[in-house]
Amino acid sequence: MNMPPAKKPAGPLAGIRVLDFGMNIAGPYGASVLADFGADVIKVESPDGDAARGFEPRAGGISALFAAMNHNRRYLGIDLKRPQARPVIERLIDRADVLIQNLRQGRAEKLGIDAAACHTRNPRLIHASIEAFYPNEGERPGYDLMVQAESGMMAMTGHAGGPPARTPSAAIDHVTGLWTATAVLAAMAGPRDKAIIKISMLDVAMSLLNDRVANYLVDRQEPLRMGSATTLTTAHQAYPTADGHILIGAPSDGFFAKLCKVLGPPLEGDARFATQSGRLALRAELDNAICKVLAKDGTQAWYDRLSAAAIPAGIVRPLSDAVQRHAAHSATGMAPLSSEGLTILAPPVQMQGIMPADAPPRQVGADTDAVLREYGYTPEELAALRLSGAIV
Repeated sequence: MNMPPAKKPAGPLAGIRVLDFGMNIAGPYGASVLADFGADVIKVESPDGDAARGFEPRAGGISALFAAMNHNRRYLGIDLKRPQARPVIERLIDRADVLIQNLRQGRAEKLGIDAAACHTRNPRLIHASIEAFYPNEGERPGYDLMVQAESGMMAMTGHAGGPPARTPSAAIDHVTGLWTATAVLAAMAGPRDKAIIKISMLDVAMSLLNDRVANYLVDRQEPLRMGSATTLTTAHQAYPTADGHILIGAPSDGFFAKLCKVLGPPLEGDARFATQSGRLALRAELDNAICKVLAKDGTQAWYDRLSAAAIPAGIVRPLSDAVQRHAAHSATGMAPLSSEGLTILAPPVQMQGIMPADAPPRQVGADTDAVLREYGYTPEELAALRLSGAIV
């Protein structure tokens, strides 16, 4: 059994208690952001646990994804469907500052953890609910990928002539979690009078396309799938080299003139490409010319030349390389959780009081007794609740 984490110095949210009824990514990640700033997060799970506990790969029997989304908290196991669990949840709500849930629409009401029920007992509670789609879509289930599809994001992601593509991470889940944590922090600065936060992942996805939506509302043109390129400017995309790919950022006439000096003939001195309008009109010809030159040398060599000329550039790295570089050079780095290889990214913030995780998640209900003793439950009462199946 994993031992509970050692006592840490207090973070800026010390004393704030968060009940995390979330599952998978969006809800738990929002709670983890608060935990990273020192909040006391209690993850409330059914006896079967969060489905994310079952995801591969694992280290020491613990899901890497679950650890990334559910660190820095205590773990309480309770069967909300049992009547004996109701008074337990009510007592937890009475002393909580925040409740976060991303259950399917209507489930919170059935379980008695909806905003109205919570505020009847504790009007100072900040109640945050996350849903996948719009309010009029009822109990429609949905995950990040469905939201990417419905938002238009997939339709504009991928290469020209190819099928729609997804972003490689659950980006909408993560940003939804960030918006949830941000809204909670804003509510804490407010009057704390029956505060209700409702967030739709589809709204979040649309907000991530803010610039594309604004353009569409003006010109009514569907965005094209263009890989790493953009309709607004070129050369501003990834290009193949002799041994990989490099991202070149020469969106202005000035940067492009510098690029031509680095690449040399035939681009250097070709007046057809001197202006943005000329480059966009002859994009295919320009891309072919750039690719022919870049094919003569490797990615690192071109990166060095471009950097020496103060031209924005980036190496298209595999994740393994990016992780190694992050561990070596990032100011925030990694957060090792166990000696068995379980490691997650540390919070990407430098400030006093940030609380990177330093221990792996514990099993369902590992902290049930400790948490409920804080709420006044006696050993005999805990034993009776466990015998009834209300807690694990």
